Amino acid sequence: MTKTIDLKSSDHFPLSAKQKDWLNKASEFASQVSVDSIIEADQNNIFPYPLFEKACQAGFGSLPFKPGYGGQDGDYVSFALVNEVMARKSIPIMSSLGVHVLCQEPIYSFGTLSQKEKYLIPSACGKFLGAFGLTEPMAGSDTANIQTQAKPVDNGYLLNGSKVFITSGASAHYYIVMARLNINTAESAPKDTITAFIVDSHSNGLSIGQKFDMLGMRGYSTCELVFSDCFVPVNNLLGLPYQGRKVALSALAKGRITIASQAVGWAYGALDAVNAYFNRHPQSLKKSHYEQIGKLVSLSLSAKVKTLEAARLVDSGNLSVKDSSIAKWHATDIAMQIASEAMNIIGLHSQDKQLLLEKIYRDAKAGQIYEGTNQIQRMLVGKYLNSPSI
Repeated sequence: MTKTIDLKSSDHFPLSAKQKDWLNKASEFASQVSVDSIIEADQNNIFPYPLFEKACQAGFGSLPFKPGYGGQDGDYVSFALVNEVMARKSIPIMSSLGVHVLCQEPIYSFGTLSQKEKYLIPSACGKFLGAFGLTEPMAGSDTANIQTQAKPVDNGYLLNGSKVFITSGASAHYYIVMARLNINTAESAPKDTITAFIVDSHSNGLSIGQKFDMLGMRGYSTCELVFSDCFVPVNNLLGLPYQGRKVALSALAKGRITIASQAVGWAYGALDAVNAYFNRHPQSLKKSHYEQIGKLVSLSLSAKVKTLEAARLVDSGNLSVKDSSIAKWHATDIAMQIASEAMNIIGLHSQDKQLLLEKIYRDAKAGQIYEGTNQIQRMLVGKYLNSPSI
């Protein structure tokens, strides 16, 4: 049929030598992960921690951070390319790597020296895995509805509430948790009381609730976290009181670019499945397929352009909420479209698990939903028209 689209090609996307090195390193890592192990993690819904640890030891888990505390001195373009490679083959640690970096971001930006030493160094080598505790039963994309409470006590805080659909939750060693700080003096509290905390997985009063057996993004230890008078020492306050929204948004904007990168990988992975099918069944290839496939290739390239543009804005320090929102909804919508149309082209053979297409289809649907639904992303972009400063 057609030759496989080469992710290493820089014809459309000029890359620096360091970015090419990270891309080649990720491609080599991905080539060593068998399709059978990917299918097994998906079917059994079990997080492959040894593979995650191996990825961190290769530098992927701390790639975009400056030297110190295990940072690899990479950039977000490189991290975007790594996520693209991982998602192209649906390697079952891609989302956890993204969330892991998402959790380190606010510690780098707002953490104390002791917090950086305690959490970042073991995170870099994969000894620690981080998870992000934001979503609640009544507060998904709308963080204003967060109900988890934090009450000051001697030498710390007591947290009460729950978080749901927490990626890596059942395997994580620490969580970045958003809660409302209750100081019992409403007249002196600001309107927005959301505050950020670092919560250790072994904390008294913290338990793992429901473990979610989902349609897509399986094998990520996705679970519910339950806080019942969970004690958090005062040293684990992350940033200043009432700055939780600022802490969260500083990381989530970059996290949405990570999801966009994964979506680009899903799009390419779906095209790989089409190529593999027609290489095995050349008699099924018709002239009409070329126009269909050409359209899908063009869509995947547009998603990649928008995503790498946003990643470059991160590296230049010019990223806005608008940029990350556009990249996220554009790329994930395209990934879902390509996966769906690829299944239509292949027909019943699209259910062949070895092609990974049906898994990509399920994962791409999740990509449209998590870390802010695409409807919310479009709403944020719309708000930009009236408030260009966001």
